Amino acid sequence: MKSIRRLSAGMMALTVWAACGALPVRAETNESAKPRIGIAMAEFDDNFPTLLREAMSKEARKQGWKPVFADGHSDQKRQDSEVASMIANEHLDAIVILPVDSKATATMTKTVRDAGVPLVYVNRKPGEPLTDNMGYVGSQDILAGRIEGDYAAQQLNGKGDVAVLVGQLSTDAAVARTAGVKEVLARNPGMHLVAEEVGDWSREKAIAITSGWLAQGKKFDAIISNNDEMAIGAVIALQKAGRAANSIFIMGVDATPDALAQMDRGAMKATVYQDAKGQGIAAVDLAISMKKGQPNAPRSVDIPFKLITPQNYKDLMAY
Repeated sequence: MKSIRRLSAGMMALTVWAACGALPVRAETNESAKPRIGIAMAEFDDNFPTLLREAMSKEARKQGWKPVFADGHSDQKRQDSEVASMIANEHLDAIVILPVDSKATATMTKTVRDAGVPLVYVNRKPGEPLTDNMGYVGSQDILAGRIEGDYAAQQLNGKGDVAVLVGQLSTDAAVARTAGVKEVLARNPGMHLVAEEVGDWSREKAIAITSGWLAQGKKFDAIISNNDEMAIGAVIALQKAGRAANSIFIMGVDATPDALAQMDRGAMKATVYQDAKGQGIAAVDLAISMKKGQPNAPRSVDIPFKLITPQNYKDLMAY
């Protein structure tokens, strides 16, 4: 009888313990026991980095790791400080970084390497050579520019005036994509570069730049943009000026959902798919492989670009 009373008392105590919220402590303990991967982003508020961050977060959780995030707010010194804080305070087992300035990654690299934490840069290649316990996942940006240029030349029959919207010059992507476009223009003597301006990957800045071109009376048959956000800015500027966006060939890079929606309306003619999901998954996989000491883990992983046209854009609409 005493045993029954003790058992009943124990069950009542367990019920009270659960009701008071004590049981979730076990879940918290399990969560804190997971290996931790830092995800340091250049910024949170742009479309492509958002897709990339979501892909990395999902893949980390899928593999049983806990993602820890930092937003650089497009400020390299701030990102340097955030990475140092993550290394000092978050007990990271690995870290993936999308740098603000790909030419100014030395401070972050030293911080992470001195701590002995596996480091993977994603999307923007670092300025220093890859060494042990360090990797890179991204795409060959000059190819994106060549794809844009080739498709524009094809659609314009090798003739026309072209304006180029350039991303942040602190990133290799902007420099390489612009160079790829110019390579194609040089091979097509009937095509001429009549305007080129830095829009810093920003939709708002592209609106201002394109509006300025129109106000100056510049004539162009195509606007080729280093990314979709600036291409969308060009579309909006044309519409504000009372011109049909589809009267000019407008093309970008990334194949973001917003860009695909513009293609669906006929406002953008094409884009180049930069696989955010593929880059994110590969970056997390590489970081985890490096942490596990897998001998065959590659130091660099290339995720190919793909041309997206009116013939195949609907294949991506779901993502």
